[in-house]
Amino acid sequence: MAGAAAALAWLGMRGQPAPQKTDPPENGASVAAISPEPEPASLIALPGPLQTAYLLPPETSPAGPGSAPAGGDGTRAAGQQPGQAADAAETPAERTASAEASWDEEEVEVRAGDSFSRILDRAGYSAAEVVRILDAGEEAEALTQLRPGDTLTLLHDAEGELAGVHYPVDPGHELRIEREAGAFQAELVPRDLERELAQSQGEVTGSLYRSARQAGLSDRLVMRLARILNGDIALGRDLRPGDTFSVLYERTRAPSGELLDTRLKAVRLDATGKTLEAIRFETPEGEADFYTPDGTSLTRTFNRYPVDFQRISSPFDRNRRHPILGVRRPHLGVDLAAPRGTPVHAASKGRVTERTRKGGYGRVVTLRHSARYRTRYAHLSRYAEGLRPGERVERGEVIGYVGNTGMSTGPHLHYELIINGRHRNPVTAELPRAEPLPDEHRAAFEEHADRLLTVLRSDAEEVRLAAREERDEEP
Repeated sequence: MAGAAAALAWLGMRGQPAPQKTDPPENGASVAAISPEPEPASLIALPGPLQTAYLLPPETSPAGPGSAPAGGDGTRAAGQQPGQAADAAETPAERTASAEASWDEEEVEVRAGDSFSRILDRAGYSAAEVVRILDAGEEAEALTQLRPGDTLTLLHDAEGELAGVHYPVDPGHELRIEREAGAFQAELVPRDLERELAQSQGEVTGSLYRSARQAGLSDRLVMRLARILNGDIALGRDLRPGDTFSVLYERTRAPSGELLDTRLKAVRLDATGKTLEAIRFETPEGEADFYTPDGTSLTRTFNRYPVDFQRISSPFDRNRRHPILGVRRPHLGVDLAAPRGTPVHAASKGRVTERTRKGGYGRVVTLRHSARYRTRYAHLSRYAEGLRPGERVERGEVIGYVGNTGMSTGPHLHYELIINGRHRNPVTAELPRAEPLPDEHRAAFEEHADRLLTVLRSDAEEVRLAAREERDEEP
């Protein structure tokens, strides 16, 4: 596993001094310390948590207003010319440093029902000051969208006059409005954040959820992991005890150590008879998706299920005995039991071709998604307001609500998937994928994927072997 650790270090720390420690993971599981020569992590604790984390260089923005200073990755600070020393470049945070030295700071937490004007009024400032702050630039509009629990920092000069406002608008940026030459100026400044690339590995011992939680992943990451895998792996049917997984994700922390964000970067699942690898790649235009190593998108253009259901009350069956009629007749869809009134969503974007009452179907909606694909939703209690035949709907848009109309023994959605005129089982049918990676991004993707796959591939087999040896040694 030392080779994988070295690959992780190369991936995130080229040109960086090796840090000596990292913060613990979200749920308190141990994280391997990083040394200049990474040591192999112990596998004795398998199938419990196995985590490793490596600090990443700070992110930098393109040169221009609000850019961060040069980081360890060698990028220049805003305004810095080639060959110019980095400390000669003046950043927005440094521009008013001498003035800030004499400013007092007051942190204010936004309460329920608060507005920016109410906060300044409570702090003893006039409505004229509110106007001056909000007129400082278009960035100041963020102060009109404050949420309870947010924190503002008010700056005061020696005479107690308002000198500025700082507000973290998102995990990566802070709004700074400061007084310069008697007028307020607003700009967004990159926050001084710490980023680390973490790896969690584990063995499936029950459900994927429980196994991934035991490996140190948060609920949010486990849900994201399940969504990525579920289009290609039937998580409840294909996984077996002894299957292994390896996950790379990025954690972003504030200077205080507060965890601000986690982002899944890559996944490898070694299931019985099947291996699936997924790599997150973002194009220069900001469009991100997960792809297999050959550039195939893992995103499906159809949702597998169009409703939040409790159980499958009746499966797809071409020879089912009808629960009301008592005769054998094909059941060409799947019944998804859910409480009456549960929203039903369009499985994919398309056009409404049918919205009517139809015999045993009760209230039904049919959508045409392309020349090949149609979906049908039956036994609805009511339709979405304004839904009409011929209208276009988007994927995930509410089209109706679960009911018990027609020949039905209880509230549920009868859902059909029709491909090329033939009914298919919605639970097992191969769903269409999004477009593959564009050719113009192929070279950048392959370089990016190779680094991540070096880590995932080298460790997954070692985890499997170690786990197998442990099982063989059990009495």
